[in-house]
Amino acid sequence: MGYPIDSIPEHQLYVFFAILVSAVLASMVYGRGSNERASDVAKFLNESLELEIKEADIWKILRIVEQLPPYVIDRYVSMNINAVKEYESQIEDYKNKMTEDDLLKIKRIIEMPIPELQNLLDKLYLKTNLIQFKKLGDPKAQKLLTLNLQELKKILF
Repeated sequence: MGYPIDSIPEHQLYVFFAILVSAVLASMVYGRGSNERASDVAKFLNESLELEIKEADIWKILRIVEQLPPYVIDRYVSMNINAVKEYESQIEDYKNKMTEDDLLKIKRIIEMPIPELQNLLDKLYLKTNLIQFKKLGDPKAQKLLTLNLQELKKILF
């Protein structure tokens, strides 16, 4: 901006504003909070699964996936952790807020063959560039997915 570095204390407000604007622009460019990415994924899933999934729901899911560090997924896969059991009470609470239509959509996904689901996860990785989807699409994650989907099915149905 034409200011020397030693003048930053004098212009803290401008520096803060520049950093804030940069963070917002980077967020938009790299996809965090991107409505476009959620829209693309919703369209892809609706076509692939022949379901009507709302863009807002996809946006929420993508935010959750983004915040889950890839090393956590590696740990879950290597230790075959039952994540559904860990979050059972939250799933039960959320279940009470779901419509019959929501439950049918989830049931359809839960009952997909694991290789087909992993293929879908691989395609989601290509669409979103979220490494978390790639790790779940890896054949090593097959046992983890099977265990957690069976547990989820017990709770929801």
